[in-house]
Amino acid sequence: MSIHPSTAATSLAQLVPEEPAGNNNSIPLCQFPVMIGRSEEAQVSFDDRWLSRQHCEIDCFDGQLVIRDLRSRHGTYVNDMQIDECPLNIDDQLRIGLTRFIVKPAI
Repeated sequence: MSIHPSTAATSLAQLVPEEPAGNNNSIPLCQFPVMIGRSEEAQVSFDDRWLSRQHCEIDCFDGQLVIRDLRSRHGTYVNDMQIDECPLNIDDQLRIGLTRFIVKPAI
């Protein structure tokens, strides 16, 4: 998993991989928007054969996290529902490609 933040900032939340993701690297959500995908422009990338080049984007509006699918081939799911755009809350389950995350409070 690679994370490319441009500068340090206070994290609002983090994405914690669920088992059996195979790693314990959480993704801090502190700079917005955060694009997740395989492209070089993506701030977050991880090894997943179903991950699109520009898969999804997480943004923050008035303290509320919002996730938006970027027309990915395999979709973005929040709590097992495919979404185009929806709020992202603490303890939501997020599936991007085959990889599952839980949204947790920032440490």
